[in-house]
Amino acid sequence: MYYIIGDIHGCYDNLRKLYEMISYSINETDTLIFLGDYIDRGVNSFEVIEFLKILEKNHTTVFLRGNHEDMFLSYLKNQDTSGLYLYNGGMATLRNYREKQGYMALPEKHKDFFNSLLFYYETDEFVAVHAGLRPGIDDITEQSEYDLIWIRENFFLSSYKWSRLVVFGHTPTQHIPGGKWGEVYFNQEKNIAGIDTGAVYGGKLTCLRLPDRVIYQA
Repeated sequence: MYYIIGDIHGCYDNLRKLYEMISYSINETDTLIFLGDYIDRGVNSFEVIEFLKILEKNHTTVFLRGNHEDMFLSYLKNQDTSGLYLYNGGMATLRNYREKQGYMALPEKHKDFFNSLLFYYETDEFVAVHAGLRPGIDDITEQSEYDLIWIRENFFLSSYKWSRLVVFGHTPTQHIPGGKWGEVYFNQEKNIAGIDTGAVYGGKLTCLRLPDRVIYQA
């Protein structure tokens, strides 16, 4: 089984509760896949990364890069001159790291975590990605890294039908036409599933289990 978890955004309590729900059914052959956006906006980004590092020791895990991790890394390298990161919830992360350590710096294990994030994960049955895919490009290795972490309407508004289920986060499902607040967005005609159910906005943190499509929320 694959357990795919959507955008966390510093919502540590939701993450911990969600893991408690799914931990009873996870076995050693299963894989946990996280779609990115672990940080920003919510108040406990540091604790989220600490918890994910613990899960990494106990399970087979896959951690994808979201646009917020990408902005964070650019900010730390002094490459964000526009203030984009701080405007998009980065201040909460910086404040949290300072509170936990007394200063703003990444522990080595956090550096390793952020620098090891993948842009996608694929099997014969599905593709997991943070934001989505550019329609018409079936070979995922030809997708641009920008699209993988930033694309929105050009992906989910397209009439293109993917040969494999595409599981994505990034856009809260209530902002997708036909999507509903706090609910997973399934579109059979396009073969896509959106699982960012707005945890940081008062919604739910979602886990979609594949292949049986069982949904867990906290």
